[in-house]
This record gives sequence, C-alpha cells and structure tokens, in this order.
Amino acid sequence: MKNRKTTLIIVIAIITISIILYFLPLGKILSNIPLIKSFYNNTSIEIITEKGKALVAINGKDYGQTPTTVENLPEGKYTIELKKIADEDTFYEKQIFEVELAKNTSARVDLEIGPENILNGTILYYTSVPHTSSGKGLITVTSSATDAKVYIDKEYIGNAPINNLEEKDNQYQIKVSANGYEDIEIPVFVRAGYQLNLKTYHFPIPVNFDTVSN
Repeated sequence: MKNRKTTLIIVIAIITISIILYFLPLGKILSNIPLIKSFYNNTSIEIITEKGKALVAINGKDYGQTPTTVENLPEGKYTIELKKIADEDTFYEKQIFEVELAKNTSARVDLEIGPENILNGTILYYTSVPHTSSGKGLITVTSSATDAKVYIDKEYIGNAPINNLEEKDNQYQIKVSANGYEDIEIPVFVRAGYQLNLKTYHFPIPVNFDTVSN
C-alpha cells in the first residue's frame, strides 16, 4: 500500500512538472531564480539616436530616452519602439524594430530618424546558430537601399541581402553602398557559433539642382 502511494505521488509530481515546463520554458524559470539569474539575464541593448533624442520602449516598457543601454535581459525576441522628441509642430512617426538576442551577446541600434520615415544608420544583433565550422560565425546583411553593394574589409561580397556568409571569428569592417544613397560603414565582430545580423538604413543623397541644370 505504501509503495502504491509513493508511486502515485511520483507520477503526480512528474505530470505537474511536465505541465509547468510546457507552459513556462525552463530558461524562463531559471532566469527568475536569484542565484543563477545573472547567468541567464546577460544580454544588453544599446540604443543611440544621432542628431536628437527619442523616447524608448522595449516590449511595451518605458526606458526613458536615448542614449540608453538596457542590461541584464534574458535571451529572446524584443520589440523596440522609438519616438523622436521634437517641437510640437514637427511630426515624426514612431519607429518599430524587431531584434533577437542570444545569451552572452549585445545588440546596438544606432540611427538618425528623419521625417517621412527616412532613417540612416544600423541595427546589429546576434542569434545562435547550431552548426558552423570550427572557429567561424555567420554574417547576414540587409539594407533599406535597392541594389546595395556589400564590402567586407574593402572586398566586394555581393549585393544585399547577404545571407549566412561564413567568416572566421574576428573583427571586420563592413561597408554598404548604393547609388543615390549615403554609404554606411561599421566595424563588426564575428563570433564563433553566432550569426551577426546587420541591417542598414540609408538617407538619400540630396540633389544639387545647380549641378543638374549645368
């Protein structure tokens, strides 16, 4: 009789734990245990807006205004909202971006927000990849400009989008260039076992009407 009760308790405990883990992933549980919280909540997002400030919200939570760095975040997907602070008679639309953070990484949003949804700058973040060659990581580059050319350490790689380009764990200089748009150039670190995701946004080059008329 005693063995039956013990077996029944064990079965109920296993079912209960299984249900909890199904609805609340293990990583989320561990990230809320104080003693090991720092091992899971170890990512960060740095947000900068050039030539002005913007109000920042991440996953619906207010984080003040730029520049700001939000630390000790668990891995996962984040929605970043930026609303440029401007005079009452100046209208700028709210900008919304999605980033995904892997453990032990950081994301960086460095943008200039212009009128009419025009942006200039970069968004950079890392995601985990299950399989890469030893000591290598991946690079993915997308651009807001059409037919944008991508260069790594001054070597032409191809037109954006560039997907899952394998490179050694090292620092590189990426340049993205497109006709009629300002160039974007940024130093990046490729990390073994991770995919570097780089998104570039480009201001159009102002037209000089004197030059056109001549």
